[in-house]
Amino acid sequence: MDKDELLERYEAIGDESDYLAARPLFERDLRDQDRRGQPDPLLLRQYGYLLECHGRLTIRRAVEQYEQAIGLDPDADKVQYQWISAKASLGEQEDVIAAYRKRAAASPGSVRELRFLAHAYLSARDIDAAAEVIDAGLALASDDWGLTADRGEVRAARGDAEGALADWRRAHELDPEDLSTIYSSAFLLEREGRLAEAAEAWRHILEFSTTRGWELTAIWPRQELQRLQTLLAEREGPGR
Repeated sequence: MDKDELLERYEAIGDESDYLAARPLFERDLRDQDRRGQPDPLLLRQYGYLLECHGRLTIRRAVEQYEQAIGLDPDADKVQYQWISAKASLGEQEDVIAAYRKRAAASPGSVRELRFLAHAYLSARDIDAAAEVIDAGLALASDDWGLTADRGEVRAARGDAEGALADWRRAHELDPEDLSTIYSSAFLLEREGRLAEAAEAWRHILEFSTTRGWELTAIWPRQELQRLQTLLAEREGPGR
């Protein structure tokens, strides 16, 4: 079979062997077009679609693994968030919201269930619903790390950069070992054009990682810090 037939079969059946057979054929033709200097938009689109199908099917398998893990260990929190994220990648946020609304209704006053529900709403970009759940949770546990971090996401989505940064600082104080809010701060600060502050956030992540010997984890923050330092130097201009 040629690459087009393999792509059609893979889309219809999802057999991994068809993907493994099609990918090198597409990559060969892409190399040929690069050498000729004649980009083919159809070839690029078809190869992109092959990768998209593979990604979607792979995420579907990930969802199945997460669901099995949740069934075996329902008290583990991390896998719940991973499941929410994976389902959102598939555009299935409504399933997630329905599941966690049911769980929250069955456990009134459970801050844990409100965390999950708030995260589900955030994954669907339903900011108002997320804010309502977060407020209800913080009324029960004002220093809850997860809800405080998620309130920062709500404030960022609403354009309140200072409020978001304040929430993320507070969340980091509540759990200094979790760097997710520092990453969020770095991204927001750069979007706001506050490059020096963004660089400081990346420096914090880098130092946290290197002092613990996490060399692989340190690669990305080191690159981001260097990139921002270069941008800052360019902004200042020569001789300044």
